Amino acid sequence: VQRTIAKQIQMVKQIGKGRYGEVWMGRWRGEKVAVKVFFTTEEASWFRETEIYQTVLMRHENILGFIAADIKGTGSWTQLYLITDYHENGSLYDYLKSTTLDTKAMLKLAYSSVSGLCHLHTEIFSTQGKPAIAHRDLKSKNILVKKNGTCCIADLGLAVKFI
Repeated sequence: VQRTIAKQIQMVKQIGKGRYGEVWMGRWRGEKVAVKVFFTTEEASWFRETEIYQTVLMRHENILGFIAADIKGTGSWTQLYLITDYHENGSLYDYLKSTTLDTKAMLKLAYSSVSGLCHLHTEIFSTQGKPAIAHRDLKSKNILVKKNGTCCIADLGLAVKFI
């Protein structure tokens, strides 16, 4: 999947922009996906974030779901793609500006955010263990709100593994 996915994605609309590049909502195999497109000057960030997402035992319901990373290029330009699950509610920052919460909904957001962060920080000892990972850029704009009212931790571009 990884090396051909960029050619299969139809970019639909830009949904964000940052110092590293842009985020697009795209379609892949009939499903909505988020595509983080890095500037070529940010190749190290793309590589680091890809490496963190591909860490063994990284998958967790409160960590943004990683699909693939790919490089798309013609002779004159190159795009570095990071493809993840798409969450239409957007960031916790934007969600809280437009949504009134009761106590139960607020606790659900908080608990799920903490669960994701706890999974990142936890070292798992086994044959194929997971190192502890520090996010280093945790803020409401880097937490996404899922359809079911829970959160997932996103933007692992500054994350580091504790070795």
